[in-house]
Amino acid sequence: MRVLSFSSCFPSAADPHRGVFVLERLAALAGRVPLEVVHPVGWFPGYPGRFRAPDRPRETLRGLTVHHRRFFYLPGVLKRLDGRLYSRGIARWLGRHFDAHGPPDLLDAHFVWPDGVAVSRLAERFNLPFVVTLRGTLNSRARRRSLRRRIARALQRAAAVISVGEPMAALAAELGAEPEKITVIPNGVDTNLFRPIPPELARQSVGLDPAGRCVVAVANMRPDKGLSELVEAMAALPADVRVVIVGEDGDAGGYRRSLQAAARRGGYGDRLLFAGPQPHERVGLYLNAAEVSVLPSRVEGCPNVVLESLACGRPVVATRVGEVPNLVIPDVSGKIVPPRDPLALGDALNAALARTWSAETIRRTPAVRSWDEVAQATLLVWQRAVGEGP
Repeated sequence: MRVLSFSSCFPSAADPHRGVFVLERLAALAGRVPLEVVHPVGWFPGYPGRFRAPDRPRETLRGLTVHHRRFFYLPGVLKRLDGRLYSRGIARWLGRHFDAHGPPDLLDAHFVWPDGVAVSRLAERFNLPFVVTLRGTLNSRARRRSLRRRIARALQRAAAVISVGEPMAALAAELGAEPEKITVIPNGVDTNLFRPIPPELARQSVGLDPAGRCVVAVANMRPDKGLSELVEAMAALPADVRVVIVGEDGDAGGYRRSLQAAARRGGYGDRLLFAGPQPHERVGLYLNAAEVSVLPSRVEGCPNVVLESLACGRPVVATRVGEVPNLVIPDVSGKIVPPRDPLALGDALNAALARTWSAETIRRTPAVRSWDEVAQATLLVWQRAVGEGP
């Protein structure tokens, strides 16, 4: 079985932090089946876009051949056309690729919008089966009527649907995907990279006071990550606790500045620190530097940072969204609070800071599983999709 995987969210030399979790799963699968990746990048003349374009059309990452293919799209308007523009933009190149190398046995799409919708069109054109993986973006996209119909059609046509969480699996069934074709496979974590180290050493490594206490949030700075609620919750935290946010600005720094202003108004601006985007291999240092990690998101799929924190043996305070309730065991590996509730978030953080946690117990929780385990479960779905499995 040969597989061609598509993801518009994928790392490149120009943007190495983007979509690392997709790379992790596919790198683990590449040792089991012949696999290449297509990374479509939206492009509009003169528009810099939100993401940096790759410097070259093909590169090798973690042993995977990755084809970066540009397609024309309309930034900010007529989003219902994205799937069609994506498929039309790469169809001719894909035909030439198939002529040169032969068609694969299976097309594999990550993110139902736009990848799944576009790949469903390409699968029909080239008469190939396809699989779609549902990630957190399904929740917001499916609420838009102009996109919902196209998403439903793609899910109904798919040979198999993989969801990284139970809630999205239920939504896929509601949209018409056949329940027997839906499999829940949560994300994995690199347990070699993310492992417990002494917090004092971790703090020193990232330039924090080794003796100081901190709460760390790893999240790109967007409103849906709930960081404004986190800043409001800081009012309830002890005066010796700093909050460190690791992540990229989403709007040229505007959201970050609003968070800074809110913290200054609350009188704790000097305790809110921004570490900016960090290489994947350094994220574990920040998580280990924390007494508690926090993810106050308003919406999520299966958030990798929760798994990474657990693998580091650090407790997590997170909101009850997406797959989080199936990842965090209350009072064993962390605490769960309602989204958009700064008071509950502050209370939970205080309670987590006030107790002693067992790093070994947290790391042994069932949610912490390797990418190899995820790859094996995914391979079984792929085999069934092409008629090779039970």
